[in-house]
Amino acid sequence: MRYLFFVSAALLLAAASTPAFAKGDDACLMHRYVDGWGAHGDHAMVVNDSFGRKYLVSLAGLCNDLNYAFAAGIKSPVGGETCVERGDKIVMRGGGAIGQDVCWVTKVERYTPAMEKAYKAALEAKRHQHSD
Repeated sequence: MRYLFFVSAALLLAAASTPAFAKGDDACLMHRYVDGWGAHGDHAMVVNDSFGRKYLVSLAGLCNDLNYAFAAGIKSPVGGETCVERGDKIVMRGGGAIGQDVCWVTKVERYTPAMEKAYKAALEAKRHQHSD
């Protein structure tokens, strides 16, 4: 019984020192768990992880073809055992660009249902505005 408690305490301590827990929130999108993405306007993307969570990744740089790119990769100087974070590169291929576009991550946050609802409402309002 004492051994089980020690192992449980050790695992809890190890988890608390990982980036996801160290941040105090669940906005840690691990590189190795990225599992799909979609454009979110001209300078952001919604990235899904292997666990079904969504993250809003804000970008800066030449993201002109974000809506038309057919492939994107996230590059970090640290590697796959870390969270996607400010300064990581997003490299996109496809769309109208010749070669590849490169953007830099400026912010990563959980993409909540409220954020998704607000974004869809804004798109709908914009669509109605252009149809008038």
